[in-house]
Amino acid sequence: MDAIERTNWLAHRWPIELETFSYGGWLIHVGRVEGHRLGQVNSAVEFETWKSAQRPLCLARFIAGRRELHPPAVLVVAGKYRLGRIPPELWCGYDATLLMDAPAATLLSAKVRAMFPAWPDALIRVVPQAQVPALGLHPAPAAAGPRLRLVG
Repeated sequence: MDAIERTNWLAHRWPIELETFSYGGWLIHVGRVEGHRLGQVNSAVEFETWKSAQRPLCLARFIAGRRELHPPAVLVVAGKYRLGRIPPELWCGYDATLLMDAPAATLLSAKVRAMFPAWPDALIRVVPQAQVPALGLHPAPAAAGPRLRLVG
């Protein structure tokens, strides 16, 4: 297991908040971060077990496990703005947590937030390359972030 997957970044940056609601005869327990749903279970005990097991994935492993995203384009987005792209050689260095209620393959990443502090809602979006123009993203005005490159 990679070091990034052994680190519970969510515990340090984003506490998982519990939301409960009734659905028929069930009491549903939902884990949320910044209003985004990460998961839901049927009991408080299941919630605590689920919460303690939460770990970010390595971005490269996330992409490798989803054939429908290939060939992938990995974008850093904030709302309707495109802040940049993450090149394939750097994917292993990014943590990724899938957001259930966001558009498909939208990921929360502590590293992305650290790299783009002026954009507190920055997320990773992974889509097939052919779908990038259809996203309707605009270049970000004054997106101040580091230039990403592999250093050997």
